[in-house]
Amino acid sequence: MLRHRRKHSRAYGAIWDESTPSPACVRVGQGASATVSTALPPNLAIIQSLMKRCVINDAGVVQYYLDPTDSTLKEDGNPANLDGSDGQVMVEIPLGWLKYDYQNNQHTWIISKEQFNGAERLDAFYKNNTWVKNRYIGAYEGTLYDNSRSAYTNGLQLTAGSTDFTAATKTIHRDNESHAFSVLEVGDKLVIAGATDAGNNQTVTVATIGDASIVVSEVIVDRQNDANVTIETEKDFVNDVLSSVSGKAPINYGTRANFRALAASRGTGWRQQDYDLISAIQLLYLIEYADWNSQSMIGNGLTDWGVGTWDAWNDYNPIETAGNSNSDGDATVNNSAGDSNTGSYMSYRGIENLFGHIWKWVDGFNINANVPYICNNDSDFADNTVTNYTALGVVMVNTNGYVVTLEQTDRGFLPASIGGTSSTYLCDYYRQSTGWRVARLGGHASTGLDAGVASWTLSTSSGSRNRSFGGRLAF
Repeated sequence: MLRHRRKHSRAYGAIWDESTPSPACVRVGQGASATVSTALPPNLAIIQSLMKRCVINDAGVVQYYLDPTDSTLKEDGNPANLDGSDGQVMVEIPLGWLKYDYQNNQHTWIISKEQFNGAERLDAFYKNNTWVKNRYIGAYEGTLYDNSRSAYTNGLQLTAGSTDFTAATKTIHRDNESHAFSVLEVGDKLVIAGATDAGNNQTVTVATIGDASIVVSEVIVDRQNDANVTIETEKDFVNDVLSSVSGKAPINYGTRANFRALAASRGTGWRQQDYDLISAIQLLYLIEYADWNSQSMIGNGLTDWGVGTWDAWNDYNPIETAGNSNSDGDATVNNSAGDSNTGSYMSYRGIENLFGHIWKWVDGFNINANVPYICNNDSDFADNTVTNYTALGVVMVNTNGYVVTLEQTDRGFLPASIGGTSSTYLCDYYRQSTGWRVARLGGHASTGLDAGVASWTLSTSSGSRNRSFGGRLAF
């Protein structure tokens, strides 16, 4: 319990009693009198209020900060470039200190911007064996820089399906998806395979775009109802680069290791989002709202599309392009347009779609037989190994379900038991499996109330990839 001493005057936190079904916490410290289950006032949410969007170059140097209420502007009011020409659009998170305790079924987390008795620096800031003052996470879901054409591109992976090729107009039409191509732009490169006519199995350049049809620059061969055609974004996991820019659909359909390679291609210090950084963000959310039900506190985000609707729309590919939250700046917001409507998103303090839309891989987190292993050195990130990873000394629950209790550790929020609902205890769903597994977070467009800031899927093998899997850049 927090003592009322001057050295703790700027420390603030939350106590959660996991023996009761309520997701709400008790506030302690400087925010003790603030209402729970609502955001702390800015003057009390010290660390959270310092989170802000910025543009940083590939050396990791901030080029400028963005206007806190409008990301299309620089902090000084001049127009900002969010297209990658000035650098990557990131959210800066300052170092914080944490004191954790567990007694009598109660977890206590107390944080401060300054050191205080019993507190340790958050693990997220011990990056690559060095303490850093700030960490950075992509303001947007991870997009792709196509190195072969020196341009940012959009994510798409259409599985085998009926496709029409019309030679006279160079038109390619998908028969079963109403919006197969709607996230694309002129100039995007697509790889076509599985076509009956060899001449249609090629890399094409998008010349014009319709929802279900595109016109391409290359010569194609007439064929209607070609049943086994796949169409995907041209991507090279060795030479292309994971990015955080506005206006592009997130890149999808790669393994966690694929996204790791894309992030590393940006340069020294770059990586995809990692366990310790995500844990810090989860902690900041929890203490700010004092309630585990993130979908109730912030909003559902893009999680409410029916499975059939999404399939018929674009075969479970990204629905939105990055940047829906640009006019919101650093604010926490939600817009749920509803099933089959575009425009849904959520943003937590500038982190667009922290949960929802597509799953995001989390690196530095390996699981074997429900035992978690953690690493925060990106040169050691690897799958299916404990080498240079730290065992947290816990065994997570070996059953799927809504989380009820947490493991007693100060390094993240790991499920210890299940049996809750979408509105009780942690309110988020947990998935697991035996053997070696890798981690993804947050849920996707059809996850519904299973999604949220603490929705872990730890049931995925390292070789898995899916149209609904993506990543997020970090530094």
